[in-house]
Amino acid sequence: MQRLTAYLFRQLIVAFVFSAAAVTFVIVFTQSFRLLSLVIDNSATMLIFFQLMALSVPTFLPLVLPLSLGVAVIFVYYKLAVDSELVVMRAVGISPMRQAMPAIMLGGIVMSLCLILTLWLTPAAHRNLVALQYQVRENFGVFLSRPGYFNDITDGLTFYARDRGANGVLENILIHDVRNPDDVVTIMANTGQVMDNQGQAQIVVFDGRRQEMNVQTGKLSELAFDQYVLDLNALHSTLAPRTPDPREQSIWQLMHPDLAGIHTKGSAERRLSELNQRFASPLLALAFSLIALAAILFGDFNRRGMTRRILIAGLAIVAVQAVFMSLNGLANSRSGMAVMLYLAPILSALVGLSLVNSDLFRLPQLVKRPKP
Repeated sequence: MQRLTAYLFRQLIVAFVFSAAAVTFVIVFTQSFRLLSLVIDNSATMLIFFQLMALSVPTFLPLVLPLSLGVAVIFVYYKLAVDSELVVMRAVGISPMRQAMPAIMLGGIVMSLCLILTLWLTPAAHRNLVALQYQVRENFGVFLSRPGYFNDITDGLTFYARDRGANGVLENILIHDVRNPDDVVTIMANTGQVMDNQGQAQIVVFDGRRQEMNVQTGKLSELAFDQYVLDLNALHSTLAPRTPDPREQSIWQLMHPDLAGIHTKGSAERRLSELNQRFASPLLALAFSLIALAAILFGDFNRRGMTRRILIAGLAIVAVQAVFMSLNGLANSRSGMAVMLYLAPILSALVGLSLVNSDLFRLPQLVKRPKP
């Protein structure tokens, strides 16, 4: 019996890893276009691109792993049924529950893995991914080094350079500052350069003029200079601090946002929905596994194929996932719906388990018993 369990478990592991890798590759491939566009638009390096790709993988693994497990269970047990291995197991007295035990064990392992992801790894990866994206967008050094573009550094501050000369020197520079509506500042310079000062960008311009217009009095003051430095360090402090999303917060921060000093975006209902979603979504792994088992092990065996059962199992898995996502959306606005997130995976798992363990329908016996 242990050899049989190991045999089934080994096949399930191989199919699950292959299915998860294939689905992950497809999602990463589709995500790469968006991340590559972000990197190219902000003149970032390929190292940043690969870091973004690596951080994006844990954000969707809790969704990929349960679906991959359901596909793997359907594939392996369908192959066993077509090759008549399930019939042979039943003929020697192995019950459907014993046949399903390796898939249930793997479902428990995947459920535990998804729980680790949703509680710790996925929020941390999402937090670092968003932080890195903001860092790429706020990299003033590469942002200002693009000649021929009017670059809005921040609200009310625009930078323009017509050309780029030798050694990266910017030529024909215009800086327009309307952050203070009463005093409009315009800086024009022949040359300039973006420099890095302890990790922060500075604009150093040479041989130009600084004009300041007082809107109330209409007085224009002008100053000629040989060198002028616009310190961009102060711009970070003028920007409003980003409000973190509940998906980026840890379990403790979601449960105690005030004590953590974090005012999370959205209402308390959204935080409660995110908290329950992290605990409930791993249950989908066991639910999908039992749905797939019920589709193959429940009912009579048909040698002409089991296409209808596979379609029903696939539709059932998609339906359960859709119901779970719909309940999660409703829980964002209604706190009472958060508990309902556990309903879809638990009920589908119980139904699948009852069908697998049912004695009403069995696969046909190889030897027919004589009627009394």
